Order: sequence, then C-alpha cells, then structure tokens
Amino acid sequence: MRGIWLLCLLMLACNVGCGQWGGGGSGHTVGGSITFPDGTLVSDGEVTLTSRSFTASGSIMSGTYNIATRVPPGTYRVSVRLDDTVVQTVGAPPRRLIDPKYNDPETSGLVVEVRERTTFNITVTAPQ
Repeated sequence: MRGIWLLCLLMLACNVGCGQWGGGGSGHTVGGSITFPDGTLVSDGEVTLTSRSFTASGSIMSGTYNIATRVPPGTYRVSVRLDDTVVQTVGAPPRRLIDPKYNDPETSGLVVEVRERTTFNITVTAPQ
C-alpha cells in the first residue's frame, strides 16, 4: 500500500513539474501588430486577452505587442488600452486617439482563437 502512495506522489510531482497543471511550460505565445486603418503604428499601451478562466496582457511598443505569459488554447476576447489622450488646445478637454469600445473585451469586437503560436494583428479606429 505504501508503494502505491509513493508511486502516486511521484506521478503528481512529474505532472506539476512538467507544467501540466498550471505550470509556466504549457500554452502558446500570442503577439502581432497594432495599427490604425491607414497603417500608422500604435504605441504606448496594452493588449489583454480574456477568457472565463484566464487573462494575460502584453505591452504595445512601436506598433507591436507580445504576450509573454503562455496562453492556453481557447477563444479569447481582446481589449486594447492606450495611453492615448492628446490635448489639442490649451484649456480644451483631451481627445482620445482610439474608440473607447476597445477598452472593454465585451465591446471591442476583437476575438482571437489560440491553438498554437498565434499572430493576431489588430486594427483600431478613432472615436466616432
């Protein structure tokens, strides 16, 4: 009986060590470009992937983003947040560079299916 328990513990340790139960080794990389419709690069922000059980983010730099955390296979809603307020005139309220719908994964309209290493290029629009 003692041998069975030791065997079970050994198998559990192997599974945890190999990343089978939430370890850093499982999942895939996700990244891509982020631009405006005219091809202008977007910078200084964050892209977030969200599912019912997992969330991961990556910084936008020079028109690209990369999610450093390994993303498990599945369908993810995507949100984009930019450090994007610009003051046009002194005393005027700042204007946003992208439509606020992209700030929320429920309203962004962006969905990505992760099955393997995934390139997901994003195009964002200005506020309407």
